[in-house]
Amino acid sequence: MTTEQLSGGLERTGPWAPFPKIDDRAAWQAVRKVPRLALSVDAILNYAEQVMTAEIDQLSGTMYMEFMRSGNRLQYEQNYFRRRAELSHLVMAECLTAESRYLDRIIDYIWAILGEIYWCIPAHNFAGQHDMVMHKRPNPWHPDDPLPIPDDEYLDLFNCETAAILAEACYLLGPVLQEQTPSLYHLVHREIERHTFARLESQVLFGWYHGKNNWTPWCAHNLLLAATYVIDDHDRLVTLASKLMVPMQRFFDNLEDSGSCIEGPSYWVVSAGRLAGFIELVESRFGVRLGFEHSDKFRAFGSHIACLHIGENQFVNFADGAFKVDLDHGLLAHYAQMIGNETLAGLVSEDIDRVALRKLDRPVAERHHNEYNRQTLVHLTRLMFWTPNLPNRAGIKHECSVWLSDMEVLIARENEHPGKGLMLSVIAGTNDPKINHHSHNDVGHFSVCLNGWPMIIDLGQGAYSKATFGEARYDMWHISSEGHNVPRVNGILQRPGAGAEAREVTFRREGTVSTLILDAAPSYFAEAKGRQILRQIAFDHGSGRIEIEDHIELPEGLSSFELPLHIVDCEVSSSPSGALILSSEAGQMEIGFSNLDVACVETINLTDPRHSEVWGPRVKRILLRAGNPVADHFTQTISIRALPPRKTSAREGPRCRIKLGSDAGGGRIVR
Repeated sequence: MTTEQLSGGLERTGPWAPFPKIDDRAAWQAVRKVPRLALSVDAILNYAEQVMTAEIDQLSGTMYMEFMRSGNRLQYEQNYFRRRAELSHLVMAECLTAESRYLDRIIDYIWAILGEIYWCIPAHNFAGQHDMVMHKRPNPWHPDDPLPIPDDEYLDLFNCETAAILAEACYLLGPVLQEQTPSLYHLVHREIERHTFARLESQVLFGWYHGKNNWTPWCAHNLLLAATYVIDDHDRLVTLASKLMVPMQRFFDNLEDSGSCIEGPSYWVVSAGRLAGFIELVESRFGVRLGFEHSDKFRAFGSHIACLHIGENQFVNFADGAFKVDLDHGLLAHYAQMIGNETLAGLVSEDIDRVALRKLDRPVAERHHNEYNRQTLVHLTRLMFWTPNLPNRAGIKHECSVWLSDMEVLIARENEHPGKGLMLSVIAGTNDPKINHHSHNDVGHFSVCLNGWPMIIDLGQGAYSKATFGEARYDMWHISSEGHNVPRVNGILQRPGAGAEAREVTFRREGTVSTLILDAAPSYFAEAKGRQILRQIAFDHGSGRIEIEDHIELPEGLSSFELPLHIVDCEVSSSPSGALILSSEAGQMEIGFSNLDVACVETINLTDPRHSEVWGPRVKRILLRAGNPVADHFTQTISIRALPPRKTSAREGPRCRIKLGSDAGGGRIVR
């Protein structure tokens, strides 16, 4: 769009009221009467009541320094994100009730956030410490200074998001704040200017301007949202919008035509949701039509998440993608309506009550980092006003065979209904962080779910630290191929970097069978000529049977072949034929082998908090070894044993019964 088009549209739209303010009591009372939102409203009010008597989390200078001192990000970020989530629920509760009950507490939270010297989190505020932090000055006094350079705050994801949260809080509560504490209202606007707009309008460049990943829509949407609330000067607002539309166009141009998101579902959520939010913001505030609803690429990007869905809030995960993902309800509801996608709308609809029930079930003090990500004011306001028009829930169905050629991912299902039968996911792909900076060494890795419950797993995203995006990244066991279901060949693990990828990748669907064939040799050897590490994985949709064949050809010959299978902490036994049986209340799965022996079944105690949030305190690893390495050919077969899944309520979700050894204290049930 030209500045003339934006300026003319801005003049035509006149005063802007995207949502009802607190003094529009009819609108807020109507929200409380929407049946779909009943549980969400209860959860928000319950959350706010708990926050009323809790201490505001501390954010100290030494906590900020911890990232550079030890690499730890968790303590500072946990408190940082919780502050913003708690403020957001207080603001929403005050708007829903308008009794001034929460107002003083809201002021305390705003005051605390305004008192933070930096809104940019530590991991993003130092030159050279993150691949998206580009064009930042190194410290002129000491390269390892654990505090960032004054007046050189980076415009990162959460600096921008903080500005949007505070701006929307002042907009919604404006009639009350301007009457009772106008100085605070204007102080918030001044601090947003200092932290964000002053940076955006400077000559400083930021890595997300290149439009390469989720940072671009996340930052751009929050910044434009804050600007539309705070900036009254029309020429200045148009200039900022024009500047932000350039990286957004780059982001859209960089998307694959198929709509795939190589960063995984947890990063798709923030990319797609914020893209839809940015488009809506430009169209509604500037009175223009961008026409994205007619774009095949835009429609494909919005539909992408459906093929990755396993059941409830569980999604196919590779690399740093999370297995459990909370959806951006309001933003993705708008996306679903823009492209008329009933499946996306259904996923959002079902997730609304699931999140509300979880919030009601768990005290605020027991919640984890990930539970704050989709619970800030930008999400809550759009939940209240953008989801009531979603169509009634319909039974969700997925394609049984999906090949994402750009990601080189196969997803195969026994049943089109999520949560039923066997489900397989496989990645060929690449270990090159230049292609995907969230990559793991996982060429040829596969996962299997049974009746909507994970059995053979990808541990996925761990807790981020300074080392996560540094030189030691691929030494971490869950990122290296040691933590994936791929072989160690002659004692060699997969390598990262340019050229470490699958070659001769072939997918075919013949009758009821979907087959993926790949050669992983380049991911093991920089010089892969004359070498083959072939993996063929076939899924029979009719019988629900998976067959995995590995064939190795090396000039020096094969002396050892070890294959780990990472599984949930379920009961493992053997059948009379020697096959392994994995048992949970989701059912039983049988794994047979040819030319492979079970070396051991070991328990891995999880020390990473992100992993334990998802998988519980432990997982298991089945280690298989070649019976006869000289044969160079190894086979696994995976199938369901007849055992009906236990019925579970939507509130409870599936459970896995864990049979532990005597040293672990007997049996235990883990959700």
